[in-house]
Amino acid sequence: MTNYRGAFIIFKKRSYKNRFFILVLVGFALLLSACGTTENDNATENNQNVDEVTEISIGLDPYDYATVSAYLSQVILEQEGYNVEIEEADVGILYEALSTQGIDAFIDVWRPNLHESYLEKYDDTFETAGTIFSDMPLGIAVPTYMEDINSIEDLASNPDLFEKEIFAIEPGSGMSITTNKMLEDYEMDNFEVKNSTTAAMLTEAQNSIDDKEPIAFNAWRPHPMFVRFDIKFLEDPRNTWKLDDIEIGVTPSFEEDSPTAHILFSNMNLDIDMVEKWLISIDEGKKPKELAETWVEENQDTVDKWLEK
Repeated sequence: MTNYRGAFIIFKKRSYKNRFFILVLVGFALLLSACGTTENDNATENNQNVDEVTEISIGLDPYDYATVSAYLSQVILEQEGYNVEIEEADVGILYEALSTQGIDAFIDVWRPNLHESYLEKYDDTFETAGTIFSDMPLGIAVPTYMEDINSIEDLASNPDLFEKEIFAIEPGSGMSITTNKMLEDYEMDNFEVKNSTTAAMLTEAQNSIDDKEPIAFNAWRPHPMFVRFDIKFLEDPRNTWKLDDIEIGVTPSFEEDSPTAHILFSNMNLDIDMVEKWLISIDEGKKPKELAETWVEENQDTVDKWLEK
């Protein structure tokens, strides 16, 4: 605090000329003090969370739809003064990293069914900040030209039509695990699950569709397969493929440590059609961060709402 009393005593001991000079100095000091207070107040107003932990890491699994929430989060939080690292790894590794606080957030938690095995192991080690999608459609798809195959029961009744094969993504994934459970639920012992990468599975689908041949394979939204292929989900009367939400999991201290990021994760929700357009752009060579930067620039009103307490 400025010692105005001391300044006044000095002022009284000086000549008139010195008095004027010192008065100017005191006035200037008062002006600087007032300006500094205003600037500090503005800085505090514009950055209310100066004590936040702004160095955070977000886990991203190898599914293109997950890049939307990951890179949108990165771009938005960087605007808020954060430094955000995106850590790419398989689902199991990311759950383990979240549980040990090796990462701060994982943006692709499927609850309660698809990631059931991971949730049983790790659910008590992290918290849910928010839900990005609700009631996500997933299951088994076939081409729409297969007009007589409309349910998994139809599939089970026609093993030879499909050469007793169902195509699925990587073994150990939630989709693959549920596909094998489906075989049990529908007594499809004569079927074999053909596991591969997502890209390889979709190549099989593309080849079969091009030749108008039967094929049954894992499908989910959001994914550009529903833009590129003319396909349909099979009805699931025995409810093996239950609907899931996609959530953002965070470490237990995350809300206290990084409240701005927690507010974003609590409020952010995405539209499936928007995400699938994004995925088409990725297929065409666009980079996820470029897409995120463009989207944030064009949708700042939505971003502002996501950041509201």
